[in-house]
Amino acid sequence: MSVRSPMPDLEGSGFQDMRITFLMMRLSNTWRLVLDRAIRPEGMSMAMMRPLAYLMMMPDGVSQRDLAQAMNTDSSALVRVLDLLEKEGLVERRPDPVDRRVKSLFLTPGGKHRCARLHEICAELEGRLLCDIPTDMMGQTVHALSRLLRYAEMLSQEENEPTSCTSLPRGKPSERGG
Repeated sequence: MSVRSPMPDLEGSGFQDMRITFLMMRLSNTWRLVLDRAIRPEGMSMAMMRPLAYLMMMPDGVSQRDLAQAMNTDSSALVRVLDLLEKEGLVERRPDPVDRRVKSLFLTPGGKHRCARLHEICAELEGRLLCDIPTDMMGQTVHALSRLLRYAEMLSQEENEPTSCTSLPRGKPSERGG
């Protein structure tokens, strides 16, 4: 299999300290393209799959605001996608029993079926992606990715552009809670 475009050679460029950034950006973009191509025959796009995936993992009746917050996305952009998912019969909006202004979200039976199909597709692709990672390293891989995500989320909560990593836990992994 050929790679679409070569990875920039960072070693002699003075940007060696950005290797992780380049790799994560490239992995994220490439994986999104792979998933989008795989779910397109199902009549889906990544924009549609993301809220379905989150709804599949969240409790029934989650609010649109809570879903947007969990997805780390803008509520107004999410509303447009939810409109489409509702039109497709995959998601149902219901007034919240306590606050009628709040819309609670539910997967329909068709939405649950579509989620199951998306799960199959993603699990198969993930297996292919990880086929070269030894089984005994899988836990470490998931752990490292989870920690990177947690730290990135901490950085995203900072008010201004981060200037140091003093807010991040330091020390040995056992001392950092990870």
